[in-house]
Amino acid sequence: MKYIKQFLLLIIFILSIVSNSNAKGIKFGNVSKDEFALKECPYEKDASAVILSRTCSVDLSYSIIRYFYHVRIKILKEEGIDQANIKLAYYRNNNIENISGVKAHTINLNEQGKQEVAEIANSLIFDVDVDENYGEVRFTMPDVKVGSIIEYKYTTNSHFYSYLDTWYFQDEIPTLNSSLKVNMPESFRYNIVMFGSQIQAKYPESKNNQWTLTNMPSIKEESHVNNYHDFVEQLRFQLAGYFTRDESTLSGSPIFVNSMTTYEELAKEYSEKVNFLGRTNFAKKQLETILDGNENKWEKLQKIYDFVRTNVKWNGKYRIYPGNSPPNVLDEKSGTNSEINYLLVLLLQEAGFDCNPALARSNTRGLIQKAYPLLSQFDQVLAFVELYGKRIFLNATSPYRPFDLIAEKDLNYHAFVLKKGNPFWAEIKPNEKNHQDVLITYDYSNSENPVCKLRVRENGYFAAKSHKELTEAGSESWMTSLFDLEKCDFQKDSLHFQNRDDVNLSLKMQCDLKLENSLDQESDYIYVNLFNKKDLKNPFLKESRQYRVDYNYPRSRSYIVKIILPEGYQFEDFPKRKKIILSGETGKYTLDSQIIGKELCIRTSFSINATSFSKEYYGDLREFYSQMSKMMGSKVVIKRSN
Repeated sequence: MKYIKQFLLLIIFILSIVSNSNAKGIKFGNVSKDEFALKECPYEKDASAVILSRTCSVDLSYSIIRYFYHVRIKILKEEGIDQANIKLAYYRNNNIENISGVKAHTINLNEQGKQEVAEIANSLIFDVDVDENYGEVRFTMPDVKVGSIIEYKYTTNSHFYSYLDTWYFQDEIPTLNSSLKVNMPESFRYNIVMFGSQIQAKYPESKNNQWTLTNMPSIKEESHVNNYHDFVEQLRFQLAGYFTRDESTLSGSPIFVNSMTTYEELAKEYSEKVNFLGRTNFAKKQLETILDGNENKWEKLQKIYDFVRTNVKWNGKYRIYPGNSPPNVLDEKSGTNSEINYLLVLLLQEAGFDCNPALARSNTRGLIQKAYPLLSQFDQVLAFVELYGKRIFLNATSPYRPFDLIAEKDLNYHAFVLKKGNPFWAEIKPNEKNHQDVLITYDYSNSENPVCKLRVRENGYFAAKSHKELTEAGSESWMTSLFDLEKCDFQKDSLHFQNRDDVNLSLKMQCDLKLENSLDQESDYIYVNLFNKKDLKNPFLKESRQYRVDYNYPRSRSYIVKIILPEGYQFEDFPKRKKIILSGETGKYTLDSQIIGKELCIRTSFSINATSFSKEYYGDLREFYSQMSKMMGSKVVIKRSN
């Protein structure tokens, strides 16, 4: 009964905090006893800190947009003290934005129960250039400990009218109260887009100018998620148009300026700013060094792609406009993503291919909003080829991928193809041939010289990742991720690769390793683990899921493990045949076993055929992995015979 009362009191505290903030607005520095009394977040008891209130009031005028932010956070545990390190980002390029009016303090209760305020000095507030586009105002709150309430406010001054800053109702810690108010003059028209079930249910109409959500859960970290912000409760605003005076008339009557563009207009305006594809003479000379004239279309495509991917290194920068010329890109052997892929488009066009650049968005930045023609949502340029009825996207920024394999980040469902006079959306389909086949043989037939024979074959994304790791980390690191080297005497020169220098073919490896230990001669029973420890881990241990499960591409893996025994030993127990199938055959796992004489063969096969699963499907997926991990964790029991 005592704990029920305490819980009810916590709920009352929260409701009083929320109701007061909604009714009067939270005043800076005016912290209530109820806020200090809060010891934990009732709906997320493991939370290290909680946002008591995060509000913003937006004032629009023709001269500037001002965002007035106010944030109040309660520190609940030691781990929550990290919340005292504040970083406020803004877009600094061309002085479009800046931050002013920063004010911050920490409030603690002393032994007498009185509030003590520690304000931050202006000299401890720093403005840092993060990169050429973004800056951050950084500071650390003073005298922070468990039980502290930290509070800060600031103003973002912006000249960017095309869209207002997205408002997220959720954060990395739970939020008790999140509120946005937009003071918009009648002369402005913005389209409002709501993401999330709660905001859409509470505000079914878009006539409001203030939105509030309470008791919002934190953004949880989960495996197999491209971008959390696709699922966070949020509001987005895009400028539809505005009224201005018609200076061509004597009365200066008001006229409406429509700022909503179309994707066709966006494609035209963007393409007019790119001069990269006009260097046809340069492209013709390069093709003479790449092609010998005897290639078919597919061979030409592969040769041109291989030329670009091996001669120009990506500098890691995402730009949708190429800033360098084709000759300079080749001379410097380095370029941005757009420079590399525009060079590929230029050469393919000159070689007679139906090829165009395509604007895309990395899936780690979230889904593309096809309804809103905003150039700012794109960060990638791909090459798009139509050949013999097939549509192929190419991305030559990595030396480790074949021409028909774009980066995993590029797998974001759609891209906008900039075909002159007829731009269009095209579906991005992942490569379906992503396989890894592993054969491991533990041969104890010669008890004095036991050996392990390892055979691996990979293609698709498995092979691309292996090519990268082998080159950048080395063969031992690659082997460790694949196989338990503790069992063997590993020697690098024992590895023999096939097609290691040709990413267009399957990667193959074979090696024979000496086993460190023979079968235990002292025990009557020997227990053997068949699989690497990392292969036994279930990535879906949590009982519930907040977000969609992203796989991006279909994949399959097969393991064949053979154990050959010497005389005097026999198999007492081993995993038996079993099959697990996800509904709709979106995933499958099978295990087969067979004994022939002194040889045991265990065959396993795992496949995922879907690119993503909704969170409602999570329970089935979790159980699928649980059963699979249990089966793979089964041991082989070997008995020493008399």
